[in-house]
Amino acid sequence: MKVYDIINEDFKLMSQQDLITVEFQGCYATDLLSAAIKSSKPGNILITIISHMNTIATAMMVDLPVIIFTESRKIDQVMLDKANEVGIAIISTPLLTHEVIINLNQRGLI
Repeated sequence: MKVYDIINEDFKLMSQQDLITVEFQGCYATDLLSAAIKSSKPGNILITIISHMNTIATAMMVDLPVIIFTESRKIDQVMLDKANEVGIAIISTPLLTHEVIINLNQRGLI
């Protein structure tokens, strides 16, 4: 699957437009970055409420190509710049974490 498969009225691509073709497989949802480091798999989407540079660093460390920030969390420009630099697609949604998982599952994306 690719990022453009996710984007709709509930999911907005925040990173640069060329990252819309980034590929992913599966997902991992957590608000504990240490859990993401331990248990996520390369290629997963990271679904989290934690909008912080450490989230970008975690995605880089584990090779997670997409981060979905839930509950319309603020994403600052420094985070976006780093994500764009390293090719991580950033998506924002007003949905709760469990709603994102249900939505992506119902659409056959995970």
